[in-house]
Amino acid sequence: MNSVPGYGDVDAADRARRTARRALMERATVREVLMGAQDNLTNVLAVVLGVTIGAGRADLVALAGTAAAVAESISMGGVLYTSTQAERDLDARDAAADGPPRRDARLGPAGAAVVTGLAALAGGLVPLAPFLVLPIGAAMAASLVVSIAALFALGSATATITRRTWWRDGLRLVLIAGSAALAAALIGTVLRVD
Repeated sequence: MNSVPGYGDVDAADRARRTARRALMERATVREVLMGAQDNLTNVLAVVLGVTIGAGRADLVALAGTAAAVAESISMGGVLYTSTQAERDLDARDAAADGPPRRDARLGPAGAAVVTGLAALAGGLVPLAPFLVLPIGAAMAASLVVSIAALFALGSATATITRRTWWRDGLRLVLIAGSAALAAALIGTVLRVD
């Protein structure tokens, strides 16, 4: 035990502050990270699978995948900016009519845009990475495996924050993305251009 009087109280208060700060950051950013990373990882995976199957050319896969990753990250950042601003505007309107606004632990519009945009860009690069180092057939398979693993990890990490079942949330993200990837693969097969 510590012989300094009151030292344990300071440690406990410091731990409580750190725990509260961590909970606030989790609540403030989990929505933005999940929306950006899951959405763009899913979209870019679907694009690269569809283009790989439909065109069979690595240069087209790189072009389409990169364009989708960058455009989607900018778009998602913009969507979170405008939706967060709209939430704030509604809160202000309601406060004018009903009293003080509710205070959620959320990022402001600019913060939401930056976090979501960066998470979307990071997520979008995951399915593209194998195409930088592997031949197109192997890259397509590796992209699918790496993307599924990343989506499962993202869902599992989110579940640990929200205190849900980790494997169920991981599987849910994989199934959602798998549906989009399957649709894109079918479109690439049907509309094949090579």
